[in-house]
Amino acid sequence: MSQDSQHWNDILEYIKVNLGVPVNLLEIPDDELIGYLRRHVLTLFSQYVPHKAFAFITEANRINVGVTGAPQYMYKIPVPEGTYIIDIYEVMPTKEVSIVDMYGGALIDAQAAMDLVISNAYIDAVRSLQTRTTWEFIPPDVLIFDKQVTSSVVIYNTPHTVLNTIRPDLYHRALKPLCLGYTKIWIAAMRSKFENLATPFGTLNLNYDKLQSEGQVTIDNAIVVLETIPPDILIEVS
Repeated sequence: MSQDSQHWNDILEYIKVNLGVPVNLLEIPDDELIGYLRRHVLTLFSQYVPHKAFAFITEANRINVGVTGAPQYMYKIPVPEGTYIIDIYEVMPTKEVSIVDMYGGALIDAQAAMDLVISNAYIDAVRSLQTRTTWEFIPPDVLIFDKQVTSSVVIYNTPHTVLNTIRPDLYHRALKPLCLGYTKIWIAAMRSKFENLATPFGTLNLNYDKLQSEGQVTIDNAIVVLETIPPDILIEVS
């Protein structure tokens, strides 16, 4: 199944099928339900499986220069207005390049290849003697470094805004069940106001408590899937 199938109509269909629509009526209109799922469920899902975006920091982004008591190397991350940064995945300085860039990836002869190997070995030796630049993220959009930064690429995590940026396996195994579970709980909260419903055919038991417990189990199972996702970096050696 392609990522083109990852959209809100697919999730609505999944929810309705599991709730017995159209035999059972869904108390929440489609547009309203999508709004709830987008603001509450997709945001929660993104805390576990965020969307990665990139920013480029230069000296022009430095702030609080000369302010007494402020960190000396504080930079504002240049992100689009309204961007919510969950956390920072990595910060990579861009000023250190290898000699291979000078060759454009092409080696003319054996002597050139030998020179390249020696040059890169020298660069690795120099880098091993340098101190690693450390940083600290200060929400909502500030990085503090321990030394001046000429330029760096910042990889930051942000919530998904569309569904096709989500890994297909997690979309089906975690996001859709999360949406179903929370929908069941929200509907159960509405039905709890009317424990029994009188109709011309008699009194109907709404079983809101059963729906609520089913919804919580579905949510818990989806959270287990998200919590067992292996980290992107198991061991980092620098």
